[in-house]
Amino acid sequence: MLMKLPLVAVSPLVDWLSRRAEQKARSKAMDELTESPDDLLSDIGISRDDIETMRLLSSRRAAG
Repeated sequence: MLMKLPLVAVSPLVDWLSRRAEQKARSKAMDELTESPDDLLSDIGISRDDIETMRLLSSRRAAG
């Protein structure tokens, strides 16, 4: 028999899983950018300072 869960109980879990997936993808992208050579970063128009700034802003949003 299939059990039906109330939407109220499932919705916060779905929201959390979605936010967690976005956070992991953002973290992976920042790690890859951090490991990229300077000439590649220059070609796409960002600096290492930009990467660190975005990392700090991202962690503040997650905490607050």
